[in-house]
Amino acid sequence: MIEVIYADEKYFKSFYDALATVAKERIYIEMLEPPRFEDVAAFQKGLIQKNGPIFYAVENEKVVGWADIFPEDNPRLAHRGSLGMGILPGYRNQGLGQKLLAKALERAKVFGLEKVELNVYTSNVNAVKLYRKMGFKEEGLIKKYRKLDSRYFDCLVMAIDLTE
Repeated sequence: MIEVIYADEKYFKSFYDALATVAKERIYIEMLEPPRFEDVAAFQKGLIQKNGPIFYAVENEKVVGWADIFPEDNPRLAHRGSLGMGILPGYRNQGLGQKLLAKALERAKVFGLEKVELNVYTSNVNAVKLYRKMGFKEEGLIKKYRKLDSRYFDCLVMAIDLTE
């Protein structure tokens, strides 16, 4: 059984492994490999200490997905947060992304964020559908956002206003 839980330090290594797996796919998230474990753990710990929006999907003590929304550091932009999420292959298309995102958005409101933003490749059709379903609206399109293996990827800029 998969549980969506608030992030916990005891899962940092498993989260890191999940992040590395999704990064190595090279098509869903911006990174091709994760930063150093210590840096990832420090980032996660910092968000937890602030009681920020950060959730894991866990099955048998293994992180199989995540959603986190990290606020901007600049005080003039602190009303905004950026979404990061991923789900391991084999766990996709089962409604897990919607559960993770719903929990993260709910916590983001309590946390005081007014707007959540994201970038998503237009080729990631399932993610775009999920974000639209959850209320995100397109704010722009960046052509040739990324170049990987001589191939360009366009990127949608999407956001949701949590004050509405």
